[in-house]
Amino acid sequence: MHVIYVPSGNSTLVPAHGVTRIAVGDAHIAGAIPAGASQLLINGKSTGHTSLFVWEDGVRIEYEVYVTEQRLDDYARVIRNAIDEPHVTVVTAADSILVSGNVDDVTEFNRIADLVSRFLALSKTEKFEVVNAVTVSQPLGQLQSQLQKTPGLERVRVDLDGKGNVVVSGTVEDRKTAQLALQRAGGIAGAYLSGDGKVIDRIATDKTTQIGVKVYVLEVDDTGMSQLGLRLQGATPNPSNPGTYTYGSASFIAQESPLASTAGRALHLGPFSRVTALAPTLDLVLTTGHAKILSEPDLITTPGVPATFLVGGEIPYVVSTTLGQVSIVFKEYGVKLDMTPTILGNGNIDAIIAPEVSDLDYTNAIEINGFQIPALKTSKLSTEVIVQPGESVVLGGILRRIDQRTIQSIPVLGNLPILGKLFRSTSYQHNDTDVVFVMTPEAIVR
Repeated sequence: MHVIYVPSGNSTLVPAHGVTRIAVGDAHIAGAIPAGASQLLINGKSTGHTSLFVWEDGVRIEYEVYVTEQRLDDYARVIRNAIDEPHVTVVTAADSILVSGNVDDVTEFNRIADLVSRFLALSKTEKFEVVNAVTVSQPLGQLQSQLQKTPGLERVRVDLDGKGNVVVSGTVEDRKTAQLALQRAGGIAGAYLSGDGKVIDRIATDKTTQIGVKVYVLEVDDTGMSQLGLRLQGATPNPSNPGTYTYGSASFIAQESPLASTAGRALHLGPFSRVTALAPTLDLVLTTGHAKILSEPDLITTPGVPATFLVGGEIPYVVSTTLGQVSIVFKEYGVKLDMTPTILGNGNIDAIIAPEVSDLDYTNAIEINGFQIPALKTSKLSTEVIVQPGESVVLGGILRRIDQRTIQSIPVLGNLPILGKLFRSTSYQHNDTDVVFVMTPEAIVR
């Protein structure tokens, strides 16, 4: 069946050879008469649609004729001229204007959608509908080709999910390469994302990637902090074990100055240079007793999954409920570390770190229903750092303050009213220490 659109009060010609008979379903809507030996003239009389049957050399051909209002054809002509795309057509049907076809990229699609949207207000007033049925022939072709030019991303593909998001899928070697694919896709997918669109990760890896974190938790007193410094050592590569070093004193050489041959300047030297790499190390004065290791756990987690450890405990405390009832809940205290590491596309490790140190404080305790509930002294911080695998992150400045009161008393006499104070003594001790976290993340690929 052939479809023909004719504005009311207008005519159109269609090819027709050897017409022997013509039949129109509704002559009030359209009419048809032969025009010469090879054409048929169709007249639009009033809006609506009807069937038209034409016999050519004994063969019946069916037409569906839509007669539209003249105003719709005028609007359609304006839209057609504004779009000016060879593969996009604009036709009228009943009370609608249909824009259909395909374009090469999303930019041209957005331009057409913007043009069509400008007629929405007019369509409500004039009571007709504008339908945008334009599609993009290769919506992500450019993005796909740019990704596949990157080594290691040959098996990665990108798709639209119909909700304004870009889905990255496929298989890569490890998580580092997967992050590289996501970063590249996020950087060049801006034209394809909606206002709140995201790059969705659906990438599988050939190898499993985990992140191991070596953690040292050190408690350093005031004396230790004043002695905390840098000690320069020499690091000479070990040829029998690549990646390791032999440590010792740093070695330097000096060149003889060109002025050394001048009278009175025989001892002048030129620039100094190092013959070994420098290996700065933290001297935490552990051997002097001014610092001690509270904990040294080894944490292993997958990228993006939090790793947590706690050195301390949980203290029960009472919570009042309705009708005078109470319930017991537990609160963690001690040295705690929350860490969420991820791997970036260049191999570096991005870590969100949140250490916390808390101690029981009975001096500020409260009493509920006969239960004494201690307060908690808490020091905590949160930060995000990016390091290379094997580099250490040092976080300090978390103060731990302990106040102690010691009472010495002579038995019996120290408990006498009024006079008992003469037979007992009270001493106070105040101690401030700094808790230092040293964390070294490594990527583990298996």
